[in-house]
Amino acid sequence: MLVRDIMQTHPVSATLETRLPHLLRLLQRRGFRHLPVVDGGRLVGIISDRDLKQSMISAASMTEGRERDRLLDELTAGQIMARAVVTIGPTVGVDEAARLMATRKISALPVTEGDRLVGIVTETDVLQLFVRAMGVLEPSSRLDVIVPDQAHGVSEVVRVAEETGGRVSSVMTLAMPTGEREVVLRLATINPGPAVKALEASGYIVRDAARGAPAPP
Repeated sequence: MLVRDIMQTHPVSATLETRLPHLLRLLQRRGFRHLPVVDGGRLVGIISDRDLKQSMISAASMTEGRERDRLLDELTAGQIMARAVVTIGPTVGVDEAARLMATRKISALPVTEGDRLVGIVTETDVLQLFVRAMGVLEPSSRLDVIVPDQAHGVSEVVRVAEETGGRVSSVMTLAMPTGEREVVLRLATINPGPAVKALEASGYIVRDAARGAPAPP
């Protein structure tokens, strides 16, 4: 899946001249945490709710009373924004967006074509995709299956589970420190008992199998 499939199109943005009170209203009214700053459609910076808070604290420490209020009213996006912006293209994979957010410790990526802003993708967008991919929004059961070595393929685990009559709605694999692999299966059933028994009979370890409903007698 590509960034363009999950990004928010037509993102709300500010200009260099947008003043602090309006920036605050935009973030609070829309529930945003990040606001791209554009100049003639060209991305030139980004403002986070943290940037706004730091600017307000800094202004308050420099003066007080009416002078402080005047200073706050006159602060603009161009003065507050971060100019070094990490961006991503719309045709890049979502996995790369997730990697950038994790490694750079950021929670939003403006999406650009050239220097033109075309969207924004946030950690919430990536998390919602993960939830959809894992199938947790539909009645289902999760099985964590330990695959002992590389000789045992994921396809074999899926085959064993599906031969019990259950439909596998999603599969994810994770490497474990022991060299084993964990296969996370999402079964489109609320009774994973038959699949658990079949997998264990095939020599697999199913973690927390007891949380599933028991197999019918």
